[in-house]
Amino acid sequence: MHSVSNKKPKFDIPLLLKMPLTDSPSNQSTEECFLFPVEEIVQYPLPGYEAPTSISFSPDDRFISYLFSPDNTLNRKVFAFDPSTCQDNLIFNPPGGGLGESNLSSDEKLRRERLRERGLGVTRYEWTKSCSKPAIMVPLPDGVYFQDVTSSSPKLKLPSTSSSPIIDPQLSLDGSMLAYVRESEIYVLNLSFGEPKQLTYGTRENCKAHGIAEYIAQEEMDRKTGFWWSLDSKYIAFTEVDATEIPIYRIMHQGKSYVGSDAEEDHAYPFAGKANVKVRLGVVPSSGGEITWMDLLCGGLDVPCNSEEYLARVSWMPENILIAQVLNRPHSRLKILKFDIHSGKRETLFVEEAESDTWINLHDCLTPLLKGVDKFTGGFIWASEKTGFRHLYLHDKTGTCMGPITEGNWMVEQIAGVNENTGVVYFTGTMDGPLETNLYCTKLYPDSSQPLQRPQRLTFGPGKHAVILDHLMQRFVDVNDSLETPPRVSLHSLPDGALLRILYEQSSVISRCKRLQLVSPEIAEIKANDGTTLFGAIYKPDAKRYGPPPYKTLISVYGGPSVQFVCNSWINTVDMRAQYLRSKGILVWKLDNRGSARRGLKFEGSLKYNFGRIDAEDQQTGAEWLVKQGLAKPGRLGLYGWSYGGYLSAMSLARFPDTFSCAISGAPVTAWDGYDTFYTEKYMGFPTTNVAGYEYSSIMHHVHRIKGKLLLVHGMIDENVHFRHTARLVNAFIAAGKPYELLVFPDERHMPRKQRDRVYMEERISEFIERNL
Repeated sequence: MHSVSNKKPKFDIPLLLKMPLTDSPSNQSTEECFLFPVEEIVQYPLPGYEAPTSISFSPDDRFISYLFSPDNTLNRKVFAFDPSTCQDNLIFNPPGGGLGESNLSSDEKLRRERLRERGLGVTRYEWTKSCSKPAIMVPLPDGVYFQDVTSSSPKLKLPSTSSSPIIDPQLSLDGSMLAYVRESEIYVLNLSFGEPKQLTYGTRENCKAHGIAEYIAQEEMDRKTGFWWSLDSKYIAFTEVDATEIPIYRIMHQGKSYVGSDAEEDHAYPFAGKANVKVRLGVVPSSGGEITWMDLLCGGLDVPCNSEEYLARVSWMPENILIAQVLNRPHSRLKILKFDIHSGKRETLFVEEAESDTWINLHDCLTPLLKGVDKFTGGFIWASEKTGFRHLYLHDKTGTCMGPITEGNWMVEQIAGVNENTGVVYFTGTMDGPLETNLYCTKLYPDSSQPLQRPQRLTFGPGKHAVILDHLMQRFVDVNDSLETPPRVSLHSLPDGALLRILYEQSSVISRCKRLQLVSPEIAEIKANDGTTLFGAIYKPDAKRYGPPPYKTLISVYGGPSVQFVCNSWINTVDMRAQYLRSKGILVWKLDNRGSARRGLKFEGSLKYNFGRIDAEDQQTGAEWLVKQGLAKPGRLGLYGWSYGGYLSAMSLARFPDTFSCAISGAPVTAWDGYDTFYTEKYMGFPTTNVAGYEYSSIMHHVHRIKGKLLLVHGMIDENVHFRHTARLVNAFIAAGKPYELLVFPDERHMPRKQRDRVYMEERISEFIERNL
């Protein structure tokens, strides 16, 4: 992985050859040479994010593999680094260039939308489980390839076509078989011999799907798959999705030069207050045979109190015990169910209850204890927010909670690993502040008679740390970045976090950053009107070029749940639109209002039934603070946002017409009765039981108050936030006699992907800001 000595860190040589750190010509000043073209806003990868991704250890921990693009593009290949020899080798170069935007099936294109995936070439790989002959599995549009690390050529094991694509291939845990979905049915291929074997049947006749996660699961529940291998590789649990009773929402491709079936697409989209798809859970032997259906049926009813509405998570415990997490429709009760896979009978392991004014947040922290000690054999770790912050708890095999593993006014994010031999659990969390992420460890079996010990921190240096542990629990890879430092990859000792080797490092002033004169934003703390601390980020123009403040100001907003905008991460430094505007003399401000993520349930719960209220008021408070600090010019403040941020930018413009002079609203939800069930009802309740809340949260309810200028931007084939939202708002503007501007992309979805479309969008946005701010 472009290894260097850990005695004297150096920069990655290939990167330096590609992007030399050159100064401006000596006969010209920096200001005279400075140019920030609008095209820079849309270039991917972002500066500094050329770093390796999808890092993993081989099953024998000999290799550290990763995806990387030697030419610093989105086209990635698979490399492997051997720490014992410091050798770094290309192990898979995708035939024909691999995945591209033009060679994907329609199903895979939609899956990429769910995943927010932009990568090309290779976007995913998986190690086979054999330690004697290390190899990887790589799915590509033309089929599934296998590559021995020591071999020179990959083998196409399973061909695929765009008309009959292979979806979601997964290796069995013993590495002997490959399961996948084709034409909505599950197949298994024995990798040693034989032809693919079909395990499920009947979807064509019944218009159902086996093994594919439904739209709601992919988009809102972060459940991307619809089947799961058992721990012994003898069974596959899978979903059957029945969308036949969901009214079809048709999207017409108005920008096409032709009409007919190829210029339209149908989606089973569950609108707030309406029925969801029906989901069943079945188990089939991987060798083929009869399906056993579990005693569970989720969805299918348009009632607000359905107790088993969403199949949120599925996992396996030792001895082939199947576990399902089932969420009720109000998001207030999560059942953890245990199934006998031979009879389908169920047992409630335990139930998680939410406070009356909040909700259940899903997570992936359920971790079975494969060995356990004494009464904990067959037990597991669970994460709960019952104290207001997500923490880890130890449960025995009956589901009884035996006590907390962590505690405090901070949150656990993910379990990174568990060493049952030493009785230690490793996790990432916010113990050292909500703007950062670190790796910690603590006792797996705390002494109930003693206070919990403070977890030990194992990552060092400011910012965000994403970690990957090896299988033997001896080492970990740390991907660390901060406002001042682009992502750096390093290898560490797990017991104490000591640095073993830097695997990848780049200059914090790489050529592109230096040429564009990128400056990290300043972090600020302000108080909401109830005294809550809010964090903001300020991108100030160069005072030498534009003079002292106040400046014209654009507020970049998101503000919705499950997202944190302001954090100590390089991603904020390379917010290229913010940096572009700063280069034009405009101050850019970001604020995480109440309701955003990583601050605990009380902070998040401020949005309950309050979309468009608390969030907009906090953005107004931030604007007032900027003016009081002498940073922003009164009457010269605008807003920009996308998706929920598009909603909040338009809502703030309408609710506070004397503060904000203009707004850019990208792909906004303009009325929440037009968005999906899971997301909307979690925060806003049912349309029929919260009539006043839905009315107030609609932008159309406030259009008559708007004084400033609004630019609406939307893709016409957006299957997430339908173009219908913008059309409804346009109708309201016409009815109120208010002017508006509209920028549409007939062939784009939720976010423009085509290079020319993105450049055009940024040019129009820039021109709008110049006219109206």
